[in-house]
Amino acid sequence: MVGARLIERATKGSPRGIGLTQAGEVFLEAASDILSRVEQAVNAVRRVEARRPLHVGFGTSTPRHLVRAVLTAADDVGLVDVSLEHVPWGSEVVWLLDGRVDLVFLQAPEDYSNPELTLVPLQPVRRLAVFHAGHRLALHPQIAMADLAQEPIIDAASDRAYWLVDPRPDGSTPAVVGPAARTVEEMLAFVSAGRGMAITSHSVAETSGSQELAFVPIRDLEAATVHLATKLSDRREEVAATRDAVARSSALRGDNATSSTG
Repeated sequence: MVGARLIERATKGSPRGIGLTQAGEVFLEAASDILSRVEQAVNAVRRVEARRPLHVGFGTSTPRHLVRAVLTAADDVGLVDVSLEHVPWGSEVVWLLDGRVDLVFLQAPEDYSNPELTLVPLQPVRRLAVFHAGHRLALHPQIAMADLAQEPIIDAASDRAYWLVDPRPDGSTPAVVGPAARTVEEMLAFVSAGRGMAITSHSVAETSGSQELAFVPIRDLEAATVHLATKLSDRREEVAATRDAVARSSALRGDNATSSTG
C-alpha cells in the first residue's frame, strides 16, 4: 500500500472520469523512472546472454601479434566472448576436432592440408637452428643445412620429419638424440643442456630468448607457415567471421611479418 490517494474522480463536466491526485502524479513520475531502469536492466541481461563463447588455441610458437589480432578481430565481430587456450605442441588438430577450441593457430608447411579443416595461411615464419650458447656455430650470423650434417638433433614428438628435416636435402638421415621432446619448453631445455641442437621457428626465438641459447637463421631452409584452422563442419557465423577478420588483419602486413630470408 502506498498510503496516499493516487487517483480521484474528475469534477463534473470533465472529459475524463478519473484523474491523478498530486500524490499520484509524483508516484507516476517515480514509477516511470523505475520501470525504465528495469527495462534497461532486462535488455543488458539479454545482451550478455546473447554473447557467444569463442575458444582460440595458440601455442608457444604462435607469433604474439597474431594472438593480438584474433582478439581485435573478435571485438570487431561483436557479441563474442573470447578465451585463449594454450595448446600443447602437436595437439592443435586434436583439440580443434574434439571441440576444446574453436579456432587454432598451427605451424606447418605452406601446402599443409587436412580434409577435416578449413585452413587460412597467414604468414611465413623463418625456421632457425637453436644451439646452446657455447656451440661452435652459435655465433654465426647464418648457416646452411650442410653445416648441420654432423650435428645431433633433439628428437621431436610432433611433426617429426618436418622439424628434424628428415631426410635432409642431400638424402641423408640426421643423427637423432632422444627422448623425443614433447613440448617446445622440453626441446629448449635439452638444447641448453648441450644434448643436441634443434630446428625451430623465429617466433620461438622471439618469446624464448636466453643467454644459454643461440638462434641462428638457416638460409636454405624454407619457412614454416602459420595457419589459422577451424573445423570444416563448424558453420557458426562467429567462427567464420573471426577467422576471416584475422586473415584481413593489418597485423599480417609490415614489420610484423617474418619472412623466410635471413
